[in-house]
Amino acid sequence: MSETNTKPIRTIAFMMGATMLSKVLGLVREMMLASAYGAGNAVAEAFSGALSVPSTFFDILFSAAILGCFIPVYNSFKGNTKEADDFAGLFFNIISLLTGVLALAGILFAEPLINLVTPGLEDPALAVTIVRILFPMIIFTGMAYTLVGVMQSKGRFLLPALISSISNLGVILYFLFLNRYFDIYGLAVAYVLSWLIQFLTLAVPLVKNGFRFRAVLTFKNPYLRTALRMVPPIMIGSWLSPMTILIGKHFSSYFNGVATFNYANQTYIMIAGILVYSICNYVFPALSRLADEGNELQFISTIHSGVKCVMFLIIPCMFAVMVLGREIVSILYLRGEYTAQNAYDTAMALQIISIAMPAYGILEIGNRVFYAEKKTLYPMLASGVGVVVLLVLSAVCVRGFSMGLASVAAAVAASQAAGALLLTIAIVKKNKGLLTLSFGLDIIKMVGSGLISFALMTLVYRWLDNRPFETGVLHNITVCLITFLCGGIVYLLSVKITKVKITFKKGKEAA
Repeated sequence: MSETNTKPIRTIAFMMGATMLSKVLGLVREMMLASAYGAGNAVAEAFSGALSVPSTFFDILFSAAILGCFIPVYNSFKGNTKEADDFAGLFFNIISLLTGVLALAGILFAEPLINLVTPGLEDPALAVTIVRILFPMIIFTGMAYTLVGVMQSKGRFLLPALISSISNLGVILYFLFLNRYFDIYGLAVAYVLSWLIQFLTLAVPLVKNGFRFRAVLTFKNPYLRTALRMVPPIMIGSWLSPMTILIGKHFSSYFNGVATFNYANQTYIMIAGILVYSICNYVFPALSRLADEGNELQFISTIHSGVKCVMFLIIPCMFAVMVLGREIVSILYLRGEYTAQNAYDTAMALQIISIAMPAYGILEIGNRVFYAEKKTLYPMLASGVGVVVLLVLSAVCVRGFSMGLASVAAAVAASQAAGALLLTIAIVKKNKGLLTLSFGLDIIKMVGSGLISFALMTLVYRWLDNRPFETGVLHNITVCLITFLCGGIVYLLSVKITKVKITFKKGKEAA
């Protein structure tokens, strides 16, 4: 692995460290939730079902659309900071208004939403109350997402990567000091306040650096119109991830598996997110600038760098999760109300879903490639295909053949693979110079190195005394460290010997 400029590597490393801290604190938050409320009981199922409703509906309607249409338009101002910030302020006001309307609708229609998303809950009334408490958090979420786009476009990546750490820490502190007094309703309030803290963490430094929030609301701004025209297809193009949560929890509710599926999927997203988000968020503004300048060679070079960097990290970790899934879940969740059977079911689902990690990486970076060019059709089609595959497979397996959680996990993996395949074909077709011999060989070398690593990790794992649901946390950590260390060393040596090259070009135009 080589680089011609260390600054992008250093920036991505800092972002990855910040993202890792956020994800680790998120895992601690989930561990404390599992310990306090377990899985499979009425309270745990109700809270897990309710928590997904406002966040998932925000993701369906706003999440990717905010960053996907905001960043390309903001970066098209070419140095005119005042005009760009005026657009950002107007965009912020529009998003605040729309999320406020959605929050009100969610509160009013909480009961039918719960019946739609998790029809098999034992205590739907509890879930309805919780979801009404939670829905206002999407207002702060929309505000925070817009400011993340502003900061990333200004080249400030570290603070946006850290904001989740702050909010996760807030929920952790609630568990440590307040949960015993306020129980599950107080926990819902803590989640809302955590998103308010995220927004303030971004807003305060921006204001100190000259960014101004103005009470202006108009749809006549031509840049706003450009951004809003991109929203519907980008919105649809982002549906696969939130629909995975909704559909997965919907079908898991038929066999008391909502919380179990949630822990497996959250763990998968956290691991994959640490490896993918920092790279994708770093290259997206660069891709947007290059697309606006018409710099095709550097655009393709940046895609090469991003994809190879993502695959370099995600391939060995995918195989590690497939081998060590039971130990990982036991370390994270096996305590308190969370039983060995809960851990076994979660680990099984996690190991199945982890097969889709490379597809997850392709989807994340592939969407950004098209959004940078203000092209939205193929991400929309890829997402649509993935959602259809997920829905059909889940319905056939669960409702048709009464299969359990493993079938839902397999449907999730298949849906992401289908979406990533379509998106890959579209990117290669659109960018004629993308699929070079050296690029293809580097990907093949990384996959081959990963398979060698997987074989060694499997052998080492079988040699060790692995009883993940019987031995303690320290023993499971030791098994993970020894197994992954052996596999990781072999992977790095294999990549080095086969001369895989991941190059970052100099200059602001390349990642």
